Amino acid sequence: MPLLWGLAAALGIAVVLVVLIKAWPLLHPSVSEQAPLNPDCDLLSQGCSVWLASGAEVELDIQPRGIPAVHPLSLQVSLDGLPLPPQRVEIDFAGVEMAMGFNRTALDWDADAGAWKGQGMLPVCVRDRMTWEARVLLHYPDRLLAAPFRFVSLRPGEH
Repeated sequence: MPLLWGLAAALGIAVVLVVLIKAWPLLHPSVSEQAPLNPDCDLLSQGCSVWLASGAEVELDIQPRGIPAVHPLSLQVSLDGLPLPPQRVEIDFAGVEMAMGFNRTALDWDADAGAWKGQGMLPVCVRDRMTWEARVLLHYPDRLLAAPFRFVSLRPGEH
């Protein structure tokens, strides 16, 4: 009987490892090109742009201003100068000083606005101040482009 339990445990561990190995590229895709951060960007007060090496512009706008945690956020990404539109656009929110878990939002193409749009939300953080990186991910069949934007959020009631 103990041998049977040992085999079942080994099989369970093997299944978990296979799932992790297969899911890793989906959760952490390999980036082909990442734009440099724009030091003049202040997403808390206005939309911001970064530029890829090709000169293409990626603009991110997050509403409402101030980017509050645990509040619905309207996300909009505008692209200019890309030879082809991406197949898919996502925004990945990651804590810079602290891992905050998987928080990625898929955007939809809005032909009327000429932009990619969606809804997202920042989780609550135990820290008074939290630095976030919002990475716009542009998915193509043969590559992945990333445009990073950083901002600081404050806990409600903090200044």
